[in-house]
Amino acid sequence: MIIFPGNMQTQVEKLPKSTLNIKVTVPVDKVKETYELLVVKAIEETEVEGFRKGKAPRDIVIDKVGVSNLYGDLVNALLKAFYPQALKETSVSPVSNPKVEINEFDIDKDFVFTATVAVRPEIKIGDYLSPLKQSYQTQLDEKTKENQEKIAKGEQIQEIHLHLSPNEVIDQIVKVSELEVPDLLVDEETDRMLSKLINQAQSIGLSLDQYLKSQNKTSDELRNEYKVIAEKNIKAEFALGQIIKDKNVDISDEQILETLKAGGFENPESRMDNLYEKLYVKSILQKNKVISEIIEEIEGENHHEHQ
Repeated sequence: MIIFPGNMQTQVEKLPKSTLNIKVTVPVDKVKETYELLVVKAIEETEVEGFRKGKAPRDIVIDKVGVSNLYGDLVNALLKAFYPQALKETSVSPVSNPKVEINEFDIDKDFVFTATVAVRPEIKIGDYLSPLKQSYQTQLDEKTKENQEKIAKGEQIQEIHLHLSPNEVIDQIVKVSELEVPDLLVDEETDRMLSKLINQAQSIGLSLDQYLKSQNKTSDELRNEYKVIAEKNIKAEFALGQIIKDKNVDISDEQILETLKAGGFENPESRMDNLYEKLYVKSILQKNKVISEIIEEIEGENHHEHQ
């Protein structure tokens, strides 16, 4: 079944925290046209006793399938056809799944829905290098002083191996980055993390209630803890993305392919044709590269000691 989006009305409302409401009005003729396509499809596919498949009367098929089911399929079909069209017409590029509210649905009226989406926030990256350099130098001075004290006492010393961790770099970047994280993204990430936790608990025979009891926490307390972590993770993702853009950090197709091969994936060459998977691997490599470059810049001449 192919629906060709026709004329529709779209209104975009800006909300706080880089969130938009996109209100879409689909004309009634498109609602009825789509409904007719669904009825025809139901007639073709529904088996009715006493009739050859595809030959049962319209009313009998509708009665068997159920008007409510057809209306549910109609709403889904309209959303699937007109939501992408609305994004195209408004030039909106969401970074979240839409939260959809049906404002008006009647087979004899315009179909009206509102999609709430998160968009990329404005990002301001502060000076993360100076604090990292100062912290690294302080630690280096402390290690050097410890060695000098050992030498004075005639004790054996060890060569200084001091290495910044990626987490230290990310934490500092997040600390100096200014951006408003959309609540929609925080909720999505929180749900994903909680779902992963529940699956892990179930894999060892624990229900969520049992896990909460073992941690002496309520479900609200756990969710709030995960929301804090989720917001930090998303903030780090946006901030690193901005630094990658500012530094113009690029990764070649050869590097992506090498990573897929090193990861032991089957048919790595064919996976390169999957744009989503290719971009995902590229994103990881870009983040690793930019963090490594920052660490190398901070550690300076000491960096070779940790290779």
